[in-house]
Amino acid sequence: MKLQLFKLAIYLSAAALLAGCEGAVTVDMSAAAPADRQITSVAVDVAGLEFERSDGSTEKLEFTSSLPTDLIDVLDTDDLRLFTDESLPDGTYTGVRLLFDEDIDATVFHATDGEFPLLYAEGDFADVDFTVAEDDRTNESISLMMDLRRSLTFNDDDDEYTLTPSLRAVRTAEAGQISGTVVATCPFGSSLAEGGAVYLYQGEDIDPDDVGSGGTQPFATTAVSFNFGTQATYSLRLLPPGDYTVALTCNGEIDEPGSDEDVSFVSTANVTVDEDSVTYDFGS
Repeated sequence: MKLQLFKLAIYLSAAALLAGCEGAVTVDMSAAAPADRQITSVAVDVAGLEFERSDGSTEKLEFTSSLPTDLIDVLDTDDLRLFTDESLPDGTYTGVRLLFDEDIDATVFHATDGEFPLLYAEGDFADVDFTVAEDDRTNESISLMMDLRRSLTFNDDDDEYTLTPSLRAVRTAEAGQISGTVVATCPFGSSLAEGGAVYLYQGEDIDPDDVGSGGTQPFATTAVSFNFGTQATYSLRLLPPGDYTVALTCNGEIDEPGSDEDVSFVSTANVTVDEDSVTYDFGS
């Protein structure tokens, strides 16, 4: 009996040691607002994640049952936890993207025009950079941001939306943020309330352009919001450290992926982000 208990203790200790050497990943997700402020619901069913390795192979993490999610509910709020300490096989991982359950109907609700069907299109992998090595415990925590301004398109002929996820990924511990207040004199026919948005570009002194144009594409976007109906503010979350150009527009509501609109920018500035919150106030 004592021998059996001794063998069991050795087995459990070995199992615990092996488990401690497995790579694990924790993933959270948030979303940035669509261009059209009348969109009040983007209802999807998240099936999991697909990771890409440096050799081009992929690894999927999938839920037992898909996760019903309204992406509008996770706009600039507490992030949605997708996986906690989920095991990953060995490899150097360079990309990640969302998987959706296409057997369940997805929808978009527009405050003025009602409900529309939502189709899925495969998005690009968001860049990640971490390695899970054999016999080396790895714990990665990653935050994903889906930019709905860059992800949602509307087909007038078929009366339906398409979601082509535009994701960015950052190690959670390294994520920075740019936020501040907004004061601007908008061109005639535009307003911060209807089309106010802040676009972010990688690098300094970038000439800003809209989503889908032939110019430099934004790395991130966010809508201008109003605190208590008066003070205009913005917040760009989950940003990797680096040098950026921020640009303010008053007619961002016309922007749509895949086409070139006349989005005009009324103010730009260079901002450096580290692993913390940075404040930049437009018009101060």
